[in-house]
Amino acid sequence: MLDSFLFKKDDIKNQLYTEFPQYSELFEDEEFSKELDKKINDYNENLNKELSSNNPLKNEYNKYNNAYSSFKNNGADENRILNDINNYKNFDKNADYNFYNKKLNDIKNRHKKEEYNNINNYYNALEKVVLNDWKNSLDREYTKWALDKIDERRKEFFKDTKNLLEYLKDIKEIKESLGDETGELFDLSLGKIAKRDINYIKKLANFLKNHKSIKELCDMLGRFMKAEESIKIEKVLRKETFKTKKIDTNSQEEIVGITYSRDIHNILPQEKLLLAEGVLETLFGVKYFENRLLTFKKEGYVDSFYEQDIEEEIQAKEDDKKGPIIICVDTSGSMSGVPETVSKAVTLYLATRAMKQKRNCYLINFSTQIETMDLTYPNTMDNLIEFLRLSFDGGTDAVPALRHAIKTMNIENYKKSDLIFISDFVFNDFTDSDYKLVNEQRKNENRFYSLIVGSTPLFNVKNSIFDYNWCYDSSRGSVKEITENMYSNIFNI
Repeated sequence: MLDSFLFKKDDIKNQLYTEFPQYSELFEDEEFSKELDKKINDYNENLNKELSSNNPLKNEYNKYNNAYSSFKNNGADENRILNDINNYKNFDKNADYNFYNKKLNDIKNRHKKEEYNNINNYYNALEKVVLNDWKNSLDREYTKWALDKIDERRKEFFKDTKNLLEYLKDIKEIKESLGDETGELFDLSLGKIAKRDINYIKKLANFLKNHKSIKELCDMLGRFMKAEESIKIEKVLRKETFKTKKIDTNSQEEIVGITYSRDIHNILPQEKLLLAEGVLETLFGVKYFENRLLTFKKEGYVDSFYEQDIEEEIQAKEDDKKGPIIICVDTSGSMSGVPETVSKAVTLYLATRAMKQKRNCYLINFSTQIETMDLTYPNTMDNLIEFLRLSFDGGTDAVPALRHAIKTMNIENYKKSDLIFISDFVFNDFTDSDYKLVNEQRKNENRFYSLIVGSTPLFNVKNSIFDYNWCYDSSRGSVKEITENMYSNIFNI
């Protein structure tokens, strides 16, 4: 009976198509289809449990079942019928109590007049009518309750599905803005993100999409950081089949010389002349038996195949050489406004890209103090959202952030790291000790990048602690690489 109340997948999908035509593109998505199937299965499973365990008529059904069992085992009599009629009447006030009593009295009166010789058959027939009407009444009430419950759950299901569709539509926009490199982070298996966070992430993603220079900078940073990927030479053995010609002495393809034999078919003409003279015929016979007849030597060739192991060198990518990413972000008050948006957008891009590339990612945000967050999967989204919610305020002390980053580079999971330092660089310069520490880390294959957010600074690249330096000019919306003694616009903006 419960099966009739369950959602049929095709029916529910058709209803969704009709109710939410604006999401038609998502309905065609294979991943969403799998997720929807799972939601329908979960819905049916939960509904089944609820209809079974929360049945408000459970006690009434027990009374009916007891009455039915008693009837099946013992048959009916006047007392049992009266008891069942009363139980039925107590449940359903509309039960025709007078009708059943009248029938019961008719049976008793006719029995007294000896019209019914076997009264038990008539009691049994009446009991069947009572039990049947009682069961139908119970089923009607249960069906009404179940349909109300299903309608309630259906509304919840459609509301949840609509929320999921809206969520996926938002995620699709984010993925399109950030690019395929970062899409995996928002896979359905990672669960839902709060609406306010989705809206803010969409804002940052659209900022990247609408500011070509920032997007290109992120792509370029990704390429630079991917340069850590190295190529190794591997020697491999492979089997190769070769074809050659092999002499076949049994073949008669061509004449290759003259030999002695008794091969009559290939004897030379002068040997045949011996048969023309009776005296010489005896000589022919002697030469034949001694294999001394001059004959043509014939041979042929057949194809022969053999395998041989060939050693060759191939180039292979060493994915494990792709180092982790450490992001240092200046969250001081001077970074509020556009610099804050740029910093968060770049961090969002790099963190999601790191997850896609299965690289460890570590965030250090600093003002007067430092805070750290692990952005490595599966912590990526929760900690990233916590960072995106931060307000930028307070003073600036960059030295502890750099030193903590260098300390982190010596941890096993963060060796050979790429460091990107995002700031307006309105702070005191690093110390000589910091320069020494950085140079030591370069020997361990660590790399250091800077992104200056603000108007183009007076930045002495020659003495920079970083390997590469870029500047985002927020007043012009352009990105420039800062090179020694000059500025070159790498994007021709």
